[in-house]
Amino acid sequence: MLNICIVFAQLERETIQKRVSDAYYSRSQKGFRMGGKPPYGYRLEEILMEGIHTKKLVEEPGEAAIVREIFDMYEQPDTSYGDITRYYAEKGVQFYGKELIRSMLAQLLRNPVYVRADMDVYRFFRSHGTNIVSSPEQFDGIHGCYLYHGRDAQTDKLQNLKGHMLVVAPHEGLVSSEQWLNCRIKLMRNKTIQANRKAVNTWLAGKVKCGNCGYALMSIKIQSGKQYLRCTKRLNNKACPGCGKVYTEDVENYVYKEMVRKLREGQSPAAYTKLKENPQVKQIYREIEEMEKEISLLVDSLAGAGETLTDYINQRVEEIDQIHQLKLEKLSVLAENHATPEQMEKVASNVSLWGEIDFEEKRFTVDKMIRSLKVFPGSVQIQWKF
Repeated sequence: MLNICIVFAQLERETIQKRVSDAYYSRSQKGFRMGGKPPYGYRLEEILMEGIHTKKLVEEPGEAAIVREIFDMYEQPDTSYGDITRYYAEKGVQFYGKELIRSMLAQLLRNPVYVRADMDVYRFFRSHGTNIVSSPEQFDGIHGCYLYHGRDAQTDKLQNLKGHMLVVAPHEGLVSSEQWLNCRIKLMRNKTIQANRKAVNTWLAGKVKCGNCGYALMSIKIQSGKQYLRCTKRLNNKACPGCGKVYTEDVENYVYKEMVRKLREGQSPAAYTKLKENPQVKQIYREIEEMEKEISLLVDSLAGAGETLTDYINQRVEEIDQIHQLKLEKLSVLAENHATPEQMEKVASNVSLWGEIDFEEKRFTVDKMIRSLKVFPGSVQIQWKF
């Protein structure tokens, strides 16, 4: 949320900028403070910045080529952490003198030091509640960024971006904003899918809900070996009439036929184009920019304003900011639900080979096509993602 008392907004910004400067730049001959080794793909080079002896990151060609290769590989829908770590282990490539492991790879892919940050990157971090110190104009599609722990943030900056701080850095990034965002969003989606892997009796788990109360349906196996869906709220306290005796296999067969029908319609849904080409995303970006312009004008109007006008401006800014936060949340949901054209090709392939693919591939396919399923006595309601 915006800090209202507005009168002190500029002073607060200057304080934040000083904290960024203190955290990253030494005002002595010691130079640039990295808190350890420079990120893989870079080396440190001494420079003179505004009369101060310091250091900045400079591309190390051999390592930088590997970083770009890693992003190229992970951007592919079918590539996992394991695929990449095995690839470099077989080639004998080491990172800081060690074999590449999953945790190192995860940090590398999430680190905005590598992105050539533009306005899409700016909007991505804004939508996730990151405090952005640099002005929008500094996101020029050339320079990388530093992300560091916000003073009051409670979470790991590489896992949850809210409350942390982002500043545009003096070095050039290694990968395009589009590729970096594709990889970052894939990481977010994979985390969501991972959280839903407890239930293994049906590939509809996590999607299928009771039409009466909205609680999850659980697939329960009976002595005959058949499975049927039961409302978890009804199981707990009988507070819901449930959806009747519905066999899991019947619902799965129905959903599969509907997925086939949906794909045969030959649609090219906006949700599966490039994220920034999605009409909904474009409209939200326009609305956010207009709100930010209005807030800027209102803040400028405070100079010399009387008490009545100041109260009105503060109230109006609060109203705009509430709408602004809702837009950012919607943008975040769109980003997390976004899928690439390559992933949709995989979805189509999975549907055509349904009897041959494994359980997790079926779950992947359902996750890309369906937002939720509601089961009523005698009917199933599907909410598609496109």
